Amino acid sequence: MPMDRQSADRALTGLGAAHDRIAAAMFVIDSHPGLAFLRGGGLAGRTAERAQTIAPEVDVLWAQFNALSDLLDRARAIRNQKRLGDDDWDALRLLVSEPVLAVDVAGLPIEAGSKAVATVLRVGDLATGLEQRCAAVTAHLSEVDTAWSAIAGNFAPLTEAFGKVAAQAEELGVGELARPLGERLDQARSDGLRDPLAAAPGGQPRPAVQTRLRELTAELDAVRQRVAELAALRDGYQTRLAALRTRLDEVAAAESRVRDAYAIVAEKIADPALPPPPDAAALLRTTLPGSGDVHTRQWVRLEKELNTLEASVARALAHADELREAADGLLDRRGELRGRLDAYRAKAARVGFAEDGDLSVRYQQAHELLFTAPCDLRRSTQAVYAYQQALAELIASTRGTS
Repeated sequence: MPMDRQSADRALTGLGAAHDRIAAAMFVIDSHPGLAFLRGGGLAGRTAERAQTIAPEVDVLWAQFNALSDLLDRARAIRNQKRLGDDDWDALRLLVSEPVLAVDVAGLPIEAGSKAVATVLRVGDLATGLEQRCAAVTAHLSEVDTAWSAIAGNFAPLTEAFGKVAAQAEELGVGELARPLGERLDQARSDGLRDPLAAAPGGQPRPAVQTRLRELTAELDAVRQRVAELAALRDGYQTRLAALRTRLDEVAAAESRVRDAYAIVAEKIADPALPPPPDAAALLRTTLPGSGDVHTRQWVRLEKELNTLEASVARALAHADELREAADGLLDRRGELRGRLDAYRAKAARVGFAEDGDLSVRYQQAHELLFTAPCDLRRSTQAVYAYQQALAELIASTRGTS
């Protein structure tokens, strides 16, 4: 029975959409980092087996995808003719509905009359199978990439840290301290990356790999301890000293801002009860090591002094910021109370109590307290609250009598 226009168009639309999805999936596969890794060679174990199965499968996918593209192009060419005869409709139905693609046992397209034909696929089944196989291949590649990334990611920080330590050791003339560790690290990383599927299945390094990483990390720490005092302190001493001087200037400036804030508060707020203003910058400057101390090469002592001083400076700066915020907070509190009083008065006007005698007296009391310097925050808070309560009671009484 010939195919009608609606069923033909519906079938071609569905096949076209499937073709586009498969094309996108094939692009993902072709550009997948897992595929590039498997093609790189030098693999072993499960990962080598995966490479041996993925390579022919990708070849089959491309061959079947090309066949699907050809069948779809042929079907579209027929449908796009201006006039279709019965033979054209029969040909179109054959292409989109009947088995048309002969494949061998591996799934590769072959000539229909060949003795190696394993099955003949409908174009719809071909598209469905391709989508499923693309998804399966992508999942296998992602598994490889996840395992590879886990191994590489776990070794990367260790390798980077070792590179820095080894360079420092060479600079100091003690490179032999790092070289044996470098050989063991390279071997461990190489073992993991030759068969990541076995070393980190599901992206989780096996206990043996984790143990090896811990052992290598412990070795690196031992090497680092031998060179850190001679390298890190020597290279960073002047920079840290300059940074400390800058931070001490920041402390002095922060403490100056505290004193300014205290002066404003003393003028505008009664009995602020603030702690004494800080004066740590001057004392800390007396403990600052001198630039000439670098020539003593007493790196352990200097590092301890610098660490202690840096921590003290950080605490002093944080303390100054806290005190300034506390002082500013008192002024903010006064501003908040003023805003609340204005808002309550505006509300009283809206509900018709602007001229209420008792309410006006309470407003004047609160206003006078808030706008008198220095301001008594405790009494001002009580006065604003009293005004708000009186207004609330007036509103409630009005509602009760309505």
